Amino acid sequence: MPGSVQIVMSANTIPRDDASLLFHRYVTEQIRVTAWFVSADRTAKCKIDGLVTSFTESDGMFISTEHPQLKPDSRLPAYLVLSYEAIAAATFQYSDDTTVPAALPVGSGLRINLPNGDRLTIMEVREKKE
Repeated sequence: MPGSVQIVMSANTIPRDDASLLFHRYVTEQIRVTAWFVSADRTAKCKIDGLVTSFTESDGMFISTEHPQLKPDSRLPAYLVLSYEAIAAATFQYSDDTTVPAALPVGSGLRINLPNGDRLTIMEVREKKE
């Protein structure tokens, strides 16, 4: 894919409870993220720059582009939803900000390895230095 970014994650596997703490932080602190989804067979890929807007047992994880209140002639947000059950059965890898090259616009990241082989990588967007 032209212009694609290769994401190299650390092999640091973390427990589900630690991943849940990261999800909570993403939502409550409204951390800007870049999320990359790749299907197991690599036939579907998606990149979203935005926020993890919610993570609940009833609705799963919701990642969405930022958007103003919907008004006539406004754009609809892009979003990705993963079920709670899929995330609860996943394994997780974490890369600390210090392991990601400083030249990249993203820092620490969490890869969610879903049971069916799909992967979602959530990388925190670094603050731009003046």
